[in-house]
Amino acid sequence: MATNCTGADSIYSDICFAPGKKSLPGIRGHLYGISKRDILAWPTIGGEAPKTLAEVVKYSGDFKLASDKKWHKIALIPNEGQLQVESQGTYGSKTFKVTGNAVAPGTEEEISGYIAQANNDEMVYLFVQRNGKARVIGSEAFTPELSLSQDSGKAATDTNSTTIQAVADDEYPAPFYPGKIETADGDFSGATGLPIVVAA
Repeated sequence: MATNCTGADSIYSDICFAPGKKSLPGIRGHLYGISKRDILAWPTIGGEAPKTLAEVVKYSGDFKLASDKKWHKIALIPNEGQLQVESQGTYGSKTFKVTGNAVAPGTEEEISGYIAQANNDEMVYLFVQRNGKARVIGSEAFTPELSLSQDSGKAATDTNSTTIQAVADDEYPAPFYPGKIETADGDFSGATGLPIVVAA
């Protein structure tokens, strides 16, 4: 007598790419970060059986932050940031290795102070794709390992910069976060990158 496994329903479907549609590479000229200790509650992911492939890798709800905390925004050198995902592990226990590379301009006091603080902290980052969709590096279960470096450059044509590399294990490939991003400059949508306008 055959035994049916639960939770094994197939939701595979066609994945199309229309001619003329654009798939822009790279990330936008900024990222958002926050210390993990300032996150009081996470949005949910993977709680119920997804109905579509898109639902598999998408958070539902918003991050709940401590009352006086916001996501901080870090300006980046254009066309230097990158998000990479690769599968890792063995059958039955596979996860993803998510790597975010971001290069900020300069090596002055403010950015140097930032990496000094973050060096031994548990940080979570939102990398924003060109289309405005935010993707999360870090999760409740896994915290990114940071590799922080600076390069003053040598010649007049060299780049003076600070590099932030965040590498995290995750059950999902850099999940999408369409919720609210609370910043000192107002709230932004993780789905579009645009400011959230509250109706009067």
